[in-house]
Amino acid sequence: MKRVLGGIDTISEWSGKVVSIAAPVIMCLLIFEVTLRYVFNAPTIWAHETSQHFFGALTILVGAYVLLHGLHIRVDVIYMRFSPRARAILDSVTFLCFFLYVIVMLVHGWEIALRSVGAMETTKTPFGSPLWPLRLTVPIGVFLILLQGLAQWIRTLHMAVTGRELVG
Repeated sequence: MKRVLGGIDTISEWSGKVVSIAAPVIMCLLIFEVTLRYVFNAPTIWAHETSQHFFGALTILVGAYVLLHGLHIRVDVIYMRFSPRARAILDSVTFLCFFLYVIVMLVHGWEIALRSVGAMETTKTPFGSPLWPLRLTVPIGVFLILLQGLAQWIRTLHMAVTGRELVG
Protein backbone atom coordinates (compact mmCIF):
# COMPACT_ATOMS: atom_id res chain seq x y z
CA MET A 1 0.00 0.00 0.00
CA LYS A 2 2.82 2.38 0.88
CA ARG A 3 4.35 1.79 -2.55
CA VAL A 4 1.10 2.72 -4.32
CA LEU A 5 0.64 5.84 -2.19
CA GLY A 6 4.27 6.82 -2.79
CA GLY A 7 3.75 6.34 -6.54
CA ILE A 8 0.70 8.62 -6.51
CA ASP A 9 2.66 11.21 -4.52
CA THR A 10 5.48 11.00 -7.05
CA ILE A 11 3.06 11.58 -9.94
CA SER A 12 1.57 14.60 -8.16
CA GLU A 13 5.00 16.00 -7.31
CA TRP A 14 6.31 15.48 -10.84
CA SER A 15 3.21 16.89 -12.55
CA GLY A 16 3.28 19.99 -10.33
CA LYS A 17 6.92 20.68 -11.10
CA VAL A 18 6.48 20.14 -14.85
CA VAL A 19 3.38 22.33 -15.03
CA SER A 20 5.07 25.06 -12.98
CA ILE A 21 7.18 25.77 -16.06
CA ALA A 22 4.09 27.55 -17.41
CA ALA A 23 4.37 30.33 -14.80
CA PRO A 24 7.49 31.98 -16.25
CA VAL A 25 6.10 31.46 -19.75
CA ILE A 26 2.95 33.36 -18.74
CA MET A 27 5.05 36.08 -17.15
CA CYS A 28 7.18 36.47 -20.31
CA LEU A 29 4.10 36.59 -22.54
CA LEU A 30 2.51 39.30 -20.42
CA ILE A 31 5.72 41.35 -20.21
CA PHE A 32 6.05 41.03 -23.98
CA GLU A 33 2.46 42.17 -24.53
CA VAL A 34 2.66 45.08 -22.08
CA THR A 35 5.95 46.25 -23.59
CA LEU A 36 4.59 46.15 -27.13
CA ARG A 37 1.32 47.79 -26.11
CA TYR A 38 2.59 50.63 -23.94
CA VAL A 39 6.15 51.22 -25.11
CA PHE A 40 5.79 50.66 -28.85
CA ASN A 41 2.02 51.21 -29.20
CA ALA A 42 1.83 47.91 -31.14
CA PRO A 43 -0.31 45.42 -29.20
CA THR A 44 -0.63 41.81 -30.32
CA ILE A 45 -3.87 39.91 -30.72
CA TRP A 46 -2.43 36.64 -29.44
CA ALA A 47 -0.22 37.21 -26.37
CA HIS A 48 -2.92 37.94 -23.79
CA GLU A 49 -5.18 35.12 -24.97
CA THR A 50 -2.31 32.66 -25.05
CA SER A 51 -1.27 33.61 -21.52
CA GLN A 52 -4.87 33.06 -20.37
CA HIS A 53 -4.80 29.56 -21.85
CA PHE A 54 -1.51 28.76 -20.13
CA PHE A 55 -2.86 30.11 -16.83
CA GLY A 56 -6.05 28.05 -17.11
CA ALA A 57 -4.04 24.89 -17.78
CA LEU A 58 -1.63 25.69 -14.95
CA THR A 59 -4.48 26.24 -12.51
CA ILE A 60 -6.16 22.88 -13.09
CA LEU A 61 -3.04 20.78 -13.64
CA VAL A 62 -1.29 21.93 -10.45
CA GLY A 63 -4.22 20.85 -8.24
CA ALA A 64 -2.81 17.43 -7.31
CA TYR A 65 0.52 19.00 -6.33
CA VAL A 66 -1.28 21.54 -4.15
CA LEU A 67 -3.34 18.78 -2.51
CA LEU A 68 -0.21 16.69 -1.89
CA HIS A 69 1.44 19.55 -0.01
CA GLY A 70 -1.72 20.60 1.88
CA LEU A 71 -1.75 24.06 0.32
CA HIS A 72 -5.48 24.37 -0.37
CA ILE A 73 -7.26 26.98 1.69
CA ARG A 74 -8.90 25.79 4.88
CA VAL A 75 -10.24 27.46 8.00
CA ASP A 76 -7.95 26.41 10.84
CA VAL A 77 -9.41 28.42 13.71
CA ILE A 78 -11.26 25.47 15.25
CA TYR A 79 -9.77 22.61 13.21
CA MET A 80 -6.24 22.96 14.64
CA ARG A 81 -7.57 22.67 18.22
CA PHE A 82 -8.53 19.03 17.59
CA SER A 83 -6.12 16.16 18.09
CA PRO A 84 -4.56 14.64 14.93
CA ARG A 85 -6.91 11.66 15.21
CA ALA A 86 -10.01 13.85 15.61
CA ARG A 87 -8.91 15.89 12.58
CA ALA A 88 -8.50 12.64 10.65
CA ILE A 89 -12.03 11.52 11.57
CA LEU A 90 -13.41 14.89 10.45
CA ASP A 91 -11.33 14.77 7.25
CA SER A 92 -12.50 11.22 6.51
CA VAL A 93 -16.07 12.44 6.38
CA THR A 94 -15.37 15.65 4.46
CA PHE A 95 -13.39 13.70 1.86
CA LEU A 96 -16.71 12.15 0.81
CA CYS A 97 -17.90 15.61 -0.29
CA PHE A 98 -14.57 16.11 -2.05
CA PHE A 99 -15.01 12.86 -3.99
CA LEU A 100 -18.56 13.72 -5.01
CA TYR A 101 -17.44 17.11 -6.33
CA VAL A 102 -14.36 15.73 -8.10
CA ILE A 103 -16.25 12.87 -9.76
CA VAL A 104 -18.91 15.27 -11.07
CA MET A 105 -16.14 17.53 -12.38
CA LEU A 106 -14.39 14.59 -14.00
CA VAL A 107 -17.52 13.31 -15.76
CA HIS A 108 -18.64 16.72 -17.03
CA GLY A 109 -15.10 17.83 -17.83
CA TRP A 110 -14.58 14.69 -19.91
CA GLU A 111 -17.87 15.24 -21.79
CA ILE A 112 -16.97 18.86 -22.55
CA ALA A 113 -13.43 17.94 -23.58
CA LEU A 114 -14.65 15.23 -25.96
CA ARG A 115 -17.11 17.61 -27.63
CA SER A 116 -14.44 20.28 -27.88
CA VAL A 117 -11.88 17.92 -29.43
CA GLY A 118 -14.51 16.54 -31.83
CA ALA A 119 -15.36 20.04 -33.01
CA MET A 120 -11.72 21.22 -32.91
CA GLU A 121 -13.12 24.16 -30.91
CA THR A 122 -11.44 27.54 -31.14
CA THR A 123 -12.04 30.82 -29.33
CA LYS A 124 -14.47 33.33 -30.79
CA THR A 125 -11.86 36.07 -30.86
CA PRO A 126 -10.04 37.52 -33.87
CA PHE A 127 -7.03 35.34 -32.98
CA GLY A 128 -9.19 32.19 -32.89
CA SER A 129 -6.76 30.09 -30.88
CA PRO A 130 -7.51 26.40 -30.37
CA LEU A 131 -9.57 25.91 -27.22
CA TRP A 132 -9.72 22.12 -27.23
CA PRO A 133 -6.23 21.60 -25.70
CA LEU A 134 -7.25 23.75 -22.74
CA ARG A 135 -10.51 21.82 -22.38
CA LEU A 136 -8.52 18.57 -22.26
CA THR A 137 -6.56 19.79 -19.25
CA VAL A 138 -9.73 19.71 -17.12
CA PRO A 139 -10.30 15.93 -17.07
CA ILE A 140 -6.54 15.28 -16.90
CA GLY A 141 -6.05 17.67 -13.96
CA VAL A 142 -9.17 16.46 -12.17
CA PHE A 143 -8.08 12.84 -12.59
CA LEU A 144 -4.73 13.71 -10.99
CA ILE A 145 -6.57 15.48 -8.15
CA LEU A 146 -8.79 12.42 -7.70
CA LEU A 147 -5.76 10.11 -7.50
CA GLN A 148 -4.05 12.33 -4.93
CA GLY A 149 -7.32 12.67 -3.02
CA LEU A 150 -7.62 8.88 -2.81
CA ALA A 151 -4.07 8.65 -1.46
CA GLN A 152 -4.76 11.37 1.11
CA TRP A 153 -8.06 9.72 2.10
CA ILE A 154 -6.37 6.34 2.67
CA ARG A 155 -3.81 8.04 4.90
CA THR A 156 -6.58 9.91 6.72
CA LEU A 157 -8.60 6.73 7.29
CA HIS A 158 -5.51 5.00 8.62
CA MET A 159 -4.94 7.84 11.09
CA ALA A 160 -8.63 7.88 12.08
CA VAL A 161 -8.68 4.14 12.77
CA THR A 162 -5.22 3.53 14.25
CA GLY A 163 -4.16 6.94 15.51
CA ARG A 164 -0.87 6.56 13.62
CA GLU A 165 0.37 8.20 10.42
CA LEU A 166 0.72 6.11 7.27
CA VAL A 167 3.80 7.39 5.53
CA GLY A 168 4.58 6.54 1.94
